[in-house]
Amino acid sequence: MASFKCDIVTPAEKLLTTEAEMVVVPGVEGEMGFLAGHAPLVSALADGEIRLTPAGGGAVQRFEVKGGYVQVTGDKVIILADSAQPVAA
Repeated sequence: MASFKCDIVTPAEKLLTTEAEMVVVPGVEGEMGFLAGHAPLVSALADGEIRLTPAGGGAVQRFEVKGGYVQVTGDKVIILADSAQPVAA
């Protein structure tokens, strides 16, 4: 499956930069999932959980997020969160 770059950024730090196959975020109107080549989009985030499937397989990474925005281009997803932290497996 094709991959894309994903960044999770908070006001305090750049939490993650990785290659992903899929990212699911909590939007204010429900969950949104993104794959490589997704149409450009900017949307507000709700409080909830981000699920990120890394490129090449592996365990899904989970992050708890509190508000913010997501920006999607054809080859990158940027999550600008008010706060975010990894969820223990």
